Amino acid sequence: MAATGEITTPQKMEVDYSSTVDEKVPKCEKLAKQGKLNEALDVLLALEKQTRTASDTHSTSRILVTIVKLCFETKNWDALNENIVLLTKKRSQIKQSVTKMIQEACTYVDKTPNLDTKLKLIDTLRTVTAGKVETFGSMEKKEKELKLKYYQLMIELDEHEGSYLAICKHYRAVYDTPEIKENKDKMREALRYVVLYMILAPYDNEQSDLIHRIKEDRNLEEIPKYRELLKCFTTTEIIHWKQLCNTYESELKFGSTNGPATHVFNTKLEGGAKRWTDLKNRVVEHNIRVMAKYYTRVHTKRMAELLDLTESETEEFLSSLVTNKTVQAKMDRLEGIINFTQQKDPNDILNDWSYNINTLMQLVNKTNHLITKEEMVHKLH
Repeated sequence: MAATGEITTPQKMEVDYSSTVDEKVPKCEKLAKQGKLNEALDVLLALEKQTRTASDTHSTSRILVTIVKLCFETKNWDALNENIVLLTKKRSQIKQSVTKMIQEACTYVDKTPNLDTKLKLIDTLRTVTAGKVETFGSMEKKEKELKLKYYQLMIELDEHEGSYLAICKHYRAVYDTPEIKENKDKMREALRYVVLYMILAPYDNEQSDLIHRIKEDRNLEEIPKYRELLKCFTTTEIIHWKQLCNTYESELKFGSTNGPATHVFNTKLEGGAKRWTDLKNRVVEHNIRVMAKYYTRVHTKRMAELLDLTESETEEFLSSLVTNKTVQAKMDRLEGIINFTQQKDPNDILNDWSYNINTLMQLVNKTNHLITKEEMVHKLH
């Protein structure tokens, strides 16, 4: 038996409820028009349980679509969101039926009365489809266009929230769409966004893994400037901000003969200036991680010079990275020294001490053996 909330592939239909659905749906539609939406939903939900249990995919799909449709037609947006979530959590819910319901609900996004309602609906759709977007793989062309529209809405939502890694993943899903891959211009545009939002995403294990996988994409040869920029962030070398600006700022903000600029760093648009500031922050954070690999101790003044920051700004950035456990460091503010030596676990220290003692004893024994050997050879002579 499937666990609660599990969406399954339908089994062989046990009972055909088509005639019952044909009878009930018009009555429920009439109830909804009379202002009795809750009564209509109660009838449909009871019938949905029967059709789902009997594995009647067609009837279940009709009911799920009718439920969201009635909520939409009566402009009850709260009921729409609640029932979308409720129906996807039903025991042994049928995958094809949920897909049809989500497709229907997606068409309502542009018909919402205000931005707040739109964002709530998008958030609901995002929640119920998380980890299940693979269902788009079997869609027809029209439905795949809906996939692109869905991801565009997701991108707008996450741009509003400043979730750079999530935006990168959305653009990557768009980039992996056959329709986009077959069009060179659209492919290059999507890949540019993937690179930029990947770089803007704060460093963590997931970001590090993804950026190295993206780096291996051969299509980056089509956008050489972006490939070089990505390489800067995957190489353990200091990035000089002024030099980066001289090399890439014009391309990133205004475009070039190789293609137009993206909206990412357009300072005339909302968020453009902030993203440019965030890019500089990512450069500083990258440089601190590089220093942590090569230095054990460094003067705060010297570190500030390398980062092209004031000492107070350097301390602030370093403190943030230490708090996030991106790097391990201790700061002696009186001496003006930063120590990058990592603190070892007591067990590791004990193991190192034991290993060193064993190594020392082996050297003593070997030395003793060689001395004894030399004495024996000397006696023979």
